[in-house]
Amino acid sequence: MRPALNPSPRPTARDAIIDAAIRLWSRNPGATFSEVALHAGVGRATLHRHFRNRDELLTLLAEICIAETNEAVAATIVQGASARRQLQGMFEAVIPLGDRYSFLYRAEIGDEHTTAEYRRQLEQVAALVGRLKSEGAVAADVPTAWVVAQIDQLIWSAWNEVASGRIAAADAADLATRTLLYGLGKEKQP
Repeated sequence: MRPALNPSPRPTARDAIIDAAIRLWSRNPGATFSEVALHAGVGRATLHRHFRNRDELLTLLAEICIAETNEAVAATIVQGASARRQLQGMFEAVIPLGDRYSFLYRAEIGDEHTTAEYRRQLEQVAALVGRLKSEGAVAADVPTAWVVAQIDQLIWSAWNEVASGRIAAADAADLATRTLLYGLGKEKQP
């Protein structure tokens, strides 16, 4: 048997720690540093060689999550597209990153730059909600903060359902958009 020409590179210990920490802390923000090491498949000494403490790792994770979600959403922005289409595109881009999005929502990040970037993301979602209201897709009397909170929850719920295999990834964005804009009634709106 011949070896593969381009074998997939094995993730580094640092990559394993980052991935494990995001997955673990997005579900359980109180998980310990030892639990991160266990989930990453590394010892505590290895974890501490890469990250001095929890705050250092949290800050890096937040920067990574913000960059990934910003990049995903930026790729969906289409000039002249309706707010409904932009909402659908945002769901399509961010649901696969639901663990990252949830991490940002749940993490206690003390870094001012990261906190400001996350607030900026929420402001962009609020601006999208404003456009949805202008188009009549969302009732004007519903508080924008409520709609933003529902978008957050739909991203997390859709990602969680896809990750567990209960819904197909291809259906997640449509279901999230439908739930936000039309509820769960029998009739599908235009």
